[in-house]
Amino acid sequence: MKYLSIISLLVLVTGCSKLEPKLYSDLTTANAYSTESDINAALVGIYADLNPYPGDAWMYYAGYLVMTTDYTTDMGFSTAAGDPTKLSNFTYDANNRYIRYNWQYMYNIVSNANLLLSKIEGVQMDEVRKKRIIAQARFLRALAYRDITDAWGPAPLYTTVIPPDQTANAPLASVAEIDELIIEDCKYGLDNLPEAWDESEGLSRATKGACATLLGNVYIRAHDYQNAKTYVDMVLAMKDAGIYQLNSDFKNVWSESNKFDKGFIFCILHEPGMNGGEIANHFGPEDHKEVTNRWQYYAVSLEFWRKYNDMDPRKQFFYYNYEGASPRDENTTHGFYYMVPAPGQTTPPSDTVKLLKNIATKKYSYEMVSNSYYDGRTIAIFRIEDVILYKAEIENELNGPTAALPYINQIRARAGAPEYGSGGAFPAPASKEEMAQKILDERGYELVFEYKRRPDLIRFGKYEAICNAYLTSRGLNPVVTANMKYLPYPLLDAQLNSDMAAENLNRVP
Repeated sequence: MKYLSIISLLVLVTGCSKLEPKLYSDLTTANAYSTESDINAALVGIYADLNPYPGDAWMYYAGYLVMTTDYTTDMGFSTAAGDPTKLSNFTYDANNRYIRYNWQYMYNIVSNANLLLSKIEGVQMDEVRKKRIIAQARFLRALAYRDITDAWGPAPLYTTVIPPDQTANAPLASVAEIDELIIEDCKYGLDNLPEAWDESEGLSRATKGACATLLGNVYIRAHDYQNAKTYVDMVLAMKDAGIYQLNSDFKNVWSESNKFDKGFIFCILHEPGMNGGEIANHFGPEDHKEVTNRWQYYAVSLEFWRKYNDMDPRKQFFYYNYEGASPRDENTTHGFYYMVPAPGQTTPPSDTVKLLKNIATKKYSYEMVSNSYYDGRTIAIFRIEDVILYKAEIENELNGPTAALPYINQIRARAGAPEYGSGGAFPAPASKEEMAQKILDERGYELVFEYKRRPDLIRFGKYEAICNAYLTSRGLNPVVTANMKYLPYPLLDAQLNSDMAAENLNRVP
């Protein structure tokens, strides 16, 4: 199986002391986009910006993004000192490194996509291939702008190459203005991208389905449910045609042996030891016998995990209540027992037990083929389960809870969780408001640590209430305000932009 490979080429120049070094290449931004090969390399570079530093990736979608999408909510809890804990405690400021670097790498995609788009028309190549490259670059730019507006709302809007020294005090475009560009870019992709790529061309490229999913996402974010329905239904029609399908076992979506699940609409593929990422290293369990050398810095909060019903098998898809791999001391071969504490419990029942402060998900380490540091996990950006739950949300808003019920139950049935309306403790939601809450809950259970929690809470109008209730349950001050639905702009950028600086006064706890 061929993936879209991201490769860094290093040219080594050697020579004798009496010889001038031989010049193998003299590439500049003026001449580096003159051939089809150059353009293809530039496109691969934009894909790489989603997952910087291949071979040792940890930025943006390789890990840092989840810190601003899931940790600034009730979902994530970090035991790492400094910036991670500040995010999960809602004590962050504009200089938080996760805020700073996510902004940087999102705009790297915008900048590099704009550069490619400015050069490609001057390159001689087949028109169909050219349009497909343009469509991919525009989709990636649209995805980056979706992420930018999810996090910061109004932001500088660039569609051409802008020298860095001309970006100070750039005006902030509204979310609606940026959405216009996202929609235009994705519609171009619908017209010019295939439903699926041949394996020889790489499986992790943008497709019609990825563009339609992003369109549905942007429209549903704006509460434009009728337009959202058009594009969500388009993706579900592709599912009916066999382009996508639900895996019958939710755990197998994340199995390392199932590198490219049929439910993935757009994802990042890794190979262990080659172009791997670090996501399992930081999101994996601590001191575990099966998944070794991992650091549970970033994990699900106990408060969020306890929201799962005990009859939902997804509650078991975490590492908890296990004996550690390392001996407790030199006198024993047994490890500590890591246990989920009861609510309010602060003291272990014995000196051989450690109470877990958070719980690691199995998503990024389930059935690992390799325990290498550069793990081979697939990172899902869009998958069909997300779209099915969008459909439930749309139907609830347009036609009420009865219309939404089959879609939320489709996800629950696949997971093995009791379906709503099956009787007992799971009655069918009777009102739009009740169904909306169930859909929001379901998105959390199904899409945990997939960059969805913060935008979901904001879209459902629950961000302030749920996050403050979470802080209160932890004995912290409920500091979340309506203004904090957007993160502060990075400090260095805000110092160069008076509009950003003014906004930041209201965006911090």
